[in-house]
Amino acid sequence: MQKQDTKRKQQMYSIIRSWKKSKLGLREYGEKQGITYGVMKYWHRKFKVEFPESKKKVSKKEPSFIPVEVSTPISIAKVVSIKVHYPNGVFLQCPSDICKKELKNLITLL
Repeated sequence: MQKQDTKRKQQMYSIIRSWKKSKLGLREYGEKQGITYGVMKYWHRKFKVEFPESKKKVSKKEPSFIPVEVSTPISIAKVVSIKVHYPNGVFLQCPSDICKKELKNLITLL
């Protein structure tokens, strides 16, 4: 019985490794292999416990920053504010003298 369990484990870990190399979701890959989603999830959890360093980094879209150019020189006498516009229409506006920690907290809240 032990041999069969070890063979099944090796088989499933091989499938999980192949899935990690693919660009498919766990459910979709399992379906293509004829394996139910529940079984795929079970073996994926076991695999993560046994090989924590091989976690798949899933990112739908990498966050990125765009370069900013200042069109006119900023006068110190002017009150300056920072405006951040997000693609979903949300924007953040705050005074330019805001401390970095507060700005970081505001950005992470959005």
